[in-house]
Amino acid sequence: MLPERQQITEQSPQSDQADTAGIRILADEGRSYMARMSVATWIAIPDHPRRRDTARQARKGHWQTVRLVHGAALESTRWVVAAELDGTLTKVDGHTRALLWAEGALPAPAEVLATVYRCKDRRELNELHAAFDTQSAAETIFDKVTGAFSEQGLVLTSKRLRSGTIADALSIATRGVARGQDAEGGTGDDFDVYGAVELYADELRLLDTVNPQNETFYTGLLAAALLCLACDPSTLEFFRAISNGDSQTRAGLLDPVAGVLAIISRMKNRRARFRLEQERLCESSLGAVRVWQRGEQAPGYWSNGRYEPVDILETVRAVRERKRRGSQSSRAS
Repeated sequence: MLPERQQITEQSPQSDQADTAGIRILADEGRSYMARMSVATWIAIPDHPRRRDTARQARKGHWQTVRLVHGAALESTRWVVAAELDGTLTKVDGHTRALLWAEGALPAPAEVLATVYRCKDRRELNELHAAFDTQSAAETIFDKVTGAFSEQGLVLTSKRLRSGTIADALSIATRGVARGQDAEGGTGDDFDVYGAVELYADELRLLDTVNPQNETFYTGLLAAALLCLACDPSTLEFFRAISNGDSQTRAGLLDPVAGVLAIISRMKNRRARFRLEQERLCESSLGAVRVWQRGEQAPGYWSNGRYEPVDILETVRAVRERKRRGSQSSRAS
């Protein structure tokens, strides 16, 4: 927690009494203030919920150069940015330095100087992070996905999901397409990665339990899995079978699992992984799951592995409506 708001400058004779829990306010401007603290105190401040993969950032070549700086350049490393929301501090800019200082991999200053912005709500907290993240380094799609995982408390164990390379699958599952116009008439620029991960957090956790394999869970299949699990969690068994390669054939015909695996095999042979191909894979996979749900005795269960495509946009709309009703029911209860 922070000390009471004070109008204290570094030269003030009261400054020695302004040190509370290792944080000393030097100047207060109302919506923001400057504070001095130890490196240990900065390290202990919680990370922003949307922080990037800090360990990955620390491995970038830029930090090899920073380790060698001195003089004014070294002085600049001790200036960090934080946010205050409901009396609690959160890191905004300085996550990677905190990690490197903690590991002894970067020369640590005697103290840290922090500019702290007071936020009214979580939205302001996220906007502040986005503003400084854009200034300090271009945020990649990967950074956004891993930041969204962090925000939702997602700790995924399968290599396919935890890598964070699922942005195109999320795009298909939330906008209906990997690019172009989405289910609500928006454009690709409207794609909200954080919102997409929030929407499918439960499905990502569920899919993670079957350890989806990189070799089979292409973008289109992954998108189909998220959509199917959102509509019917029992379809997890279909995707478990895909992950394990548990398919069957009969008299030269394929069951839906074998059919989807055959589609993916043909894509590998063509070396085709373009976005349009992934949208088509999603449509066919949705069709295969629909056949699988009807049961082994249903007409078309055993086939040559070609399935009637299911309209992705309609499925996206259905998922959104289902999620909306579920959210309303939760609030009502």
